[in-house]
Amino acid sequence: MGRSGIQPLRSLPRIFLPGATAEQEFIELPKEEVDKLRKVLRLEEGDAIAVLPNDGTLIRCEFRARKAWPQVIERPNTEAEMSVTIAQALPKADRIDTIVRMCTELGVKHFVFFAGDRSVVKWDESKRQDRLRRLEAVARESSEQCFRTNLPTIRFEQDLRSVLALFPEAIVLSEVEGISPRLTRRGNEMALVVGPEGGWSPKELELIGARGVTLGPRVLRTDTAGAAAASILLLADTEENKPV
Repeated sequence: MGRSGIQPLRSLPRIFLPGATAEQEFIELPKEEVDKLRKVLRLEEGDAIAVLPNDGTLIRCEFRARKAWPQVIERPNTEAEMSVTIAQALPKADRIDTIVRMCTELGVKHFVFFAGDRSVVKWDESKRQDRLRRLEAVARESSEQCFRTNLPTIRFEQDLRSVLALFPEAIVLSEVEGISPRLTRRGNEMALVVGPEGGWSPKELELIGARGVTLGPRVLRTDTAGAAAASILLLADTEENKPV
């Protein structure tokens, strides 16, 4: 039964099941997860899998009888020490999934979406709930793939004013001519605000004030800018980018 030997944690199929505990005799697996393990990953009875309770731990389990049987608790150090929030003005529908996927893989811990003055997309309450479920699924799949142990949070705010009230120290990416400050790491918690495809409106630029920074001489697409900024903060390991 199963494959012999102890598999490295990074090679284990991973499933997020918030609230799961190793104290249970076995952990019930949702049908869709069982189907994925058997039909997509071709797992056999007795193969090792990882269940992630969303608390920073990993439960190494044995997969058999459509259930996960806990064996040992692990505490892999895969989460970024720095807490980065991406506040993103709503982009077109096909771009928002890309933003969540890439930034989740990079280690972003929180997402806030809001309607910018020039956002093409406007979501009413019913559509917002549907999109939230979709984005949570994208974040979960990305977190499983990239070996995270905590799921990022996702929420919505009304507009830029609401976002800046929520994050008074936020840094805003801006394409305005003459912006000189470059994005650098400032402490262990940062909120980055990214505008929509059409850029910031004059009213929004007034709200932004001196918060604006640049990523360099080129203007990036809205679905690229957040990931590029997160990379600078979460992947760079230079003296310049260490917290002060």
